[in-house]
Amino acid sequence: MEPYLKVTSIEKTFGAVRALDNVNLLASRGECIAILGENGAGKTTLASVLIGLYQPDSGQIELDGSKISVTSPAAAIEHGIGMIHQHFSLFGAMTAEENILIGLPGEKRGAAARARIRQLCDDFDFTVDFNVPVASMAVGMKQRVEILKALFRDVSILILDEPTSVLAPTEVAPFLQGVRKLVANGCLVFFISHKLDEIREIADRVMIMRHGRVEGILPVATTPMTQMSALMMGQDASGQPAEKTEIKETRLDTVLAPKALVVSDVSLTAPSGAEILKDVDFTLHAGEILGIVGIDGNGQTELSEVITGLKRQTSGRILLGDKEISNSTITERISDGVGFVPEDRHAEGLVLSLSVEENFAFRSVGEDKFMSGRLISRRAISKIAEEAVKVYDIRPSNPKLNASALSGGNQQKIVLAREVARARNLLVVVQPTKGLDVGATQFVQDQIRAVAQSGVGVLYISTELEHVLEISHRVAVMAFGRISGIVDPQNTTLQDIGLLMTASPEEKL
Repeated sequence: MEPYLKVTSIEKTFGAVRALDNVNLLASRGECIAILGENGAGKTTLASVLIGLYQPDSGQIELDGSKISVTSPAAAIEHGIGMIHQHFSLFGAMTAEENILIGLPGEKRGAAARARIRQLCDDFDFTVDFNVPVASMAVGMKQRVEILKALFRDVSILILDEPTSVLAPTEVAPFLQGVRKLVANGCLVFFISHKLDEIREIADRVMIMRHGRVEGILPVATTPMTQMSALMMGQDASGQPAEKTEIKETRLDTVLAPKALVVSDVSLTAPSGAEILKDVDFTLHAGEILGIVGIDGNGQTELSEVITGLKRQTSGRILLGDKEISNSTITERISDGVGFVPEDRHAEGLVLSLSVEENFAFRSVGEDKFMSGRLISRRAISKIAEEAVKVYDIRPSNPKLNASALSGGNQQKIVLAREVARARNLLVVVQPTKGLDVGATQFVQDQIRAVAQSGVGVLYISTELEHVLEISHRVAVMAFGRISGIVDPQNTTLQDIGLLMTASPEEKL
């Protein structure tokens, strides 16, 4: 039988980055194919090519035996290809019916359209309240509206991007049941996910991607989790690394050092009811670098926000040394010696329209070192900035320039220098080397090591696993909002970490 969808030799580059590298795929209607891979593996890029958000540099797509050109999402819908993104494209002030019918000509509206929408609900056991605006709906119902919107447009291929990541635990099983009905009715479903337990439950085959390449397309029923994890992490089935990761030979033993941070049974529940963090529990010692790894969306960013005061935990305790800071404000935590390098240096770390020196005083201009009596001292701010610019080799070296005039690496140096100065007890860094070149990465890593050697506890959160393994004394792996395991980076394999990254809650180690 001829495949319904044929993808041949698809290539896509962004500058020097090869996002898709000779991707080939054959798929039939009435099957569910899971797409598994680390962050940056090419999963979403492939989906974006299929729905016309990106145009491939080379290769072709055939549908039902005919070559097609998908030039836009609208063209994709005309070919029967739809996608449900992690972030919904619904209008909150409109009802479900209005959202489903939006953009359609008048002849496709009316009583017949309403009857068909309700019939689709019956066919797939979707419960939707058609009398309220979408903004007042639970997340699970919004997702059903998105699927109905695609089904109403007669899609034969539906791409679901991390579809359960926004759902409350009670909403997952009904959602998966609905997906099974879609497949049973002849829809080809692509299920982008990192959750191996859901992949085992829903998918017929799993396509494993790494660095833009397809490492394998395997039957789910007969493929062990260890093999899926090994391919995802760049190893063969025996667990031998395909790409060797360099790890420092010597590490300081910090276990006997004083406790810098104690996180006890911390949970965070979203307004939708989804559990973002669940009973997170760990201890960070003074002088220790504790790496936190996991596939995006498993609670790492939210953990940093809870520790630094940007979000308030639903339950649990946080101790900074011997002092409880569970209910402390951001300002109080800064005063207690907590430094924070956020993931997005533009949106959260800097005010780009302010000068470099003004950014050094950002959020803590009232501290004594920036004051002269009761007045802000511009001279003191300039002196501190000039010294930091010199120590951190920030270029251009003029602290009067706006931060927007500097490169990404030098902007990161501003944030790092400011937060290191604050971090008397704890430094939390999130994706500190993201987007940096080799030289800037090495500099940032060296500065973080120096902070730890001064006796400060460092929480190092990153998806760049090689960097985490190189710099950390211990590595905690997060999955489903939990710590699924804490390992010694010298005595673990990438396969072990991959399994922990995809471990379901009942498999927590």
